[in-house]
Amino acid sequence: LFGLLLLLPLRLPRATKIIMSSTKEVFAAMAEAVAGNGGKSLQRKFKGKVVFTIDGGKVFSLDLSSPTECKVAEGDIFEGKADLQVVCSEEVMGKMINKEIQPQQAFMKGMLKIKGKMNLAMKLTAVLAATRKKLPSSKL
Repeated sequence: LFGLLLLLPLRLPRATKIIMSSTKEVFAAMAEAVAGNGGKSLQRKFKGKVVFTIDGGKVFSLDLSSPTECKVAEGDIFEGKADLQVVCSEEVMGKMINKEIQPQQAFMKGMLKIKGKMNLAMKLTAVLAATRKKLPSSKL
């Protein structure tokens, strides 16, 4: 048994991983990502309104429909008139933020439910990438 342990590599590869402690933290980072010039850049790519429902109860709205009002808010600020509705678990949201799964893969596996404009759903990766840059990370 000891001989087998010697065959294992001593150094593990380093990877940067996002520390995700809560859904609120992710959406706070998303709000920071859509503020200012970053929001205007995202708005040019995205141009839409999204409602995220996490674990069946936590609801957040992302408004990138206008270059002057890019924002993230808690609750459904569009009163059911969002261009896209995204439903997933906190675990799946964490995996998407950590790049362990792409939104398209999560959708195909049934881990992510989407209702509305599919062209916006295809652009979720850009929003998640901008959010990821604003979250704290650690070297593992």
